[in-house]
Amino acid sequence: MPVCIKSSQLESPNFAYIELSKQTLQKQLSVLFPASGIICTIIAFSYFVSDVSSIFTLSALIGALLCYALMYVNRQNINPYLLVWVLIFFTTTACTLGFMLKGDNDICHTIGLTIPLLCFFSLNTKTAWWYSSLFGILYMVLSVESMTEKHIQIPEALQNISAYSIVLILAYLLARHRNEAIELVKKTASTDFLTGLHNRQGLIPIYQSEAARSKRYLRDFSLALIDIDNLKEINDRFGLKAGDKILMMIAKCLKEHCRQSDHIARIGGEEFCLLLPETDIKQAEELASRLREVLSSWSLELDSGEKIQVTISIGLTQVEYQEFSYDYIKADSALLRAKSWGKNQIAVSD
Repeated sequence: MPVCIKSSQLESPNFAYIELSKQTLQKQLSVLFPASGIICTIIAFSYFVSDVSSIFTLSALIGALLCYALMYVNRQNINPYLLVWVLIFFTTTACTLGFMLKGDNDICHTIGLTIPLLCFFSLNTKTAWWYSSLFGILYMVLSVESMTEKHIQIPEALQNISAYSIVLILAYLLARHRNEAIELVKKTASTDFLTGLHNRQGLIPIYQSEAARSKRYLRDFSLALIDIDNLKEINDRFGLKAGDKILMMIAKCLKEHCRQSDHIARIGGEEFCLLLPETDIKQAEELASRLREVLSSWSLELDSGEKIQVTISIGLTQVEYQEFSYDYIKADSALLRAKSWGKNQIAVSD
């Protein structure tokens, strides 16, 4: 049955996100530590000129010195996550002592609200969640206790509790978005951006796993290389965008008509690779014939209304060496032979 795919129905699953690596965190800390040191210095000066105990001035100075020390250590390529933990523990201690010694004040609230932000943007989500939650309970208890001592009304206590809860939830949501972006980066590294199939980097670990399994259980394992015939002529005549749509159409056809156990990848400009576990060379040839026949009934309709039909050449080999490059060479040799026979052919490696 003929199948016509409209160009507008095919879209590339391309992702563009930046992973938060140790190097990125280290650069961020190079800004955070000196900025925190300046803030602590200003706080120390405000305490010094105010009528408060000198212990608060001293604690702010210690905080400033600690931040400057962390800034220096960060330049020595020390694990940035360790440095973040030092800052988190210090801010936790400073906030807790501030409530216990001086009672409810704006600086303690400011420090307390920064802790979930520091945690979620520097640590993994699970660790950040439990640490921020435990601190949140402590923060709320100390906040309510200090307000009770000063006979401040319950609504003000609820406002502080609500403020921390909002910051906690927002930090979690933003961090989750970042983590999802990181997962997409990892996926993109092993996925072809145009077709959504595995790329060569993503295919090789699968090949190694399947090859080891076939050797362990003495099962057949075949590999097929598929090349689109005359794709360059299509690009020259209809444009690169049409060529990209052809590639997406081929990927769609392969995904729909290969078996669930098969692994499909695009490993070159117009070249696809199939890993066929538990498949001998005869079964692989039957599958290749079926794919070639199915694809012959598919066509791509461009926005202009023109229709493009393509054919494929296929090279097959039985996996023997358990080294992708060796088996690829064998399949590629068969593919070249299929091309030399006039294209739209299937060849098996010797």
